[in-house]
Amino acid sequence: MRNSMRKLAFVALAIMPSLAQAEVGSIQATIEIIPPLSIAETSPLDFGTIFSDRTEDVIVATTDGGAATFTISGHDGTTTDITTDTTATLTHTTDGTKTIPIIGINLNHSSIVLSGATEVKAGGTADIDNAVGALTVGNYTGSFNVTVVYQ
Repeated sequence: MRNSMRKLAFVALAIMPSLAQAEVGSIQATIEIIPPLSIAETSPLDFGTIFSDRTEDVIVATTDGGAATFTISGHDGTTTDITTDTTATLTHTTDGTKTIPIIGINLNHSSIVLSGATEVKAGGTADIDNAVGALTVGNYTGSFNVTVVYQ
């Protein structure tokens, strides 16, 4: 009898519909490709023309005509963070031992929302008091880095 009950239970389970349910769903996946950021200089940081006996620093604010101007391009409507070196060096073009430090390099924006080629300006101070060697007649040049990243 016991054996018969087992067989009956096994047969009942075998012919009963399964109570477990399986469901298959479709989930979407997306990706958006945006252009890389680019920086293009429009005008350099220009401290102007000074006399070789000058002893005072030359300051260019971001609102001055000598401020460096550059544009940042990328995906319109996105926010970018902008940073810059805070110091740089101007080196005499023919006598590389003569240098003038640039200090306090600053930007008029540290973050912007892009809309086409968006303009940013940089200013700074030519630290005449800490120039290496006497100011020598001629041109001094240098550069500084600007970093732009999408937020």
